[in-house]
Amino acid sequence: MDILLAITLVSLVVFVAAATGRLLAGSDGPATRLTVADIQARLAAEPPRSYVPISRGR
Repeated sequence: MDILLAITLVSLVVFVAAATGRLLAGSDGPATRLTVADIQARLAAEPPRSYVPISRGR
């Protein structure tokens, strides 16, 4: 019975800590959403990569 109480209390503490961490981290405001234009701009800024096949299709 003691082990069940210990597991319950530990899981409650972990849950409260995770919920508190999410509340504190989320208070900065909503994160900006990544748009298609943002992705295209990032891809255009990268140098081109050469294609290297993983296998020869045998």
